[in-house]
Amino acid sequence: MKPSSFRKVAMATAWLIMLSAFTTGKQANRFAVVSGDNTHYYYYMASGDTYDAFNTVADEIARLQTLTGEYVDTNPFGGTILAKGYTNNVVPHNVWPSSYLYLHN
Repeated sequence: MKPSSFRKVAMATAWLIMLSAFTTGKQANRFAVVSGDNTHYYYYMASGDTYDAFNTVADEIARLQTLTGEYVDTNPFGGTILAKGYTNNVVPHNVWPSSYLYLHN
C-alpha cells in the first residue's frame, strides 16, 4: 500500500471521529427531556413513613391530588409535607429524600 493511502485513511478516520462528537441542538434537548421525565422514586407518606407508590414526580402528584382533592406540588412555601420520594426502597432510609411533595390547602 502506498504511503498516500495511509494518509487518506488516517484523515478519513480523524474526520469521522471529530464529526461524530457534534450533535444538533434538537437531538441534545430531546435526550435531556426524556431522561428527566423518566425518573421514578419510591414514595413514602410523611405521616408514619409508610410506603405509598413507585412513580414519577408528575404521576405521584396527579395520584395524590386525586386522593386528597387538594393541590399538591413540590413547592414548600405555604404547604404541609405530604410525601417523600427516595431513590431506593431501603427501610430505615439510608439516603436523603430526592423529592418532597407538599399539600396546599
